[in-house]
Amino acid sequence: MLLFFDHLLLADTKAFSFSRDESKHLAKVLRQKSGNPITLTNGKGLEWRGELTHVSPNSATALKIESVQHSPPDKKIHLAIAPTKNNSRMEWLVEKLTELGVASITPLLCEHSERKVIKSLRLEKIAVAALKQSQQFFLPQIHPLIPFSEFIQRKNQMGFLAHCKDTPKSNLIDCDLSQNAITLLIGPEGDFSSQEIQSAEQLGFTSVSIGSQRFRTETAGLFASHIAFLKQQNN
Repeated sequence: MLLFFDHLLLADTKAFSFSRDESKHLAKVLRQKSGNPITLTNGKGLEWRGELTHVSPNSATALKIESVQHSPPDKKIHLAIAPTKNNSRMEWLVEKLTELGVASITPLLCEHSERKVIKSLRLEKIAVAALKQSQQFFLPQIHPLIPFSEFIQRKNQMGFLAHCKDTPKSNLIDCDLSQNAITLLIGPEGDFSSQEIQSAEQLGFTSVSIGSQRFRTETAGLFASHIAFLKQQNN
């Protein structure tokens, strides 16, 4: 399946015109021709199936055959994580989380954060590319960078805070992750501060461990999300 993305796409769109870059990609790289099937999504569950009616390096068009609006997943994982110092590692994480199917990604500004500015548009492009490659129809929502203290005040679902401090905590894999919405918090390379951990616990977050090893931030984010994903699928 050839999957393309356009956030303005609607279920009742009858004809679609590709951008010049996408037209060139269709013609020169994918070598598509008129009459070939094509699928588009808006990242909100829409699967728009059509047929290419014109393909050239400068322009390409498609006519709708049918559209399907998929229902959102019953189980959702929300990851809030301190951005990595190295941009490429954060981009890698966004790519993998999109493939995994997380619902949202929130960059956190923590006491020990090394990166205090993120390139949201770049991360969104990474997510779109991963969505198309993995042939999914729901794009994770990438939120603006938010202070840790502000984020935990907004909690409205089951939340788990992963940290390395030598304090009482549960193993994430042993926790009840059957809820429809789960929030995972991952700190920076220097970990959450003791005050941040205490504040989160007072607001109902559960401190957890994701293993005896000390992971990099992006590895911890993916590993914790994968644990939650597997446990949700088994409930």
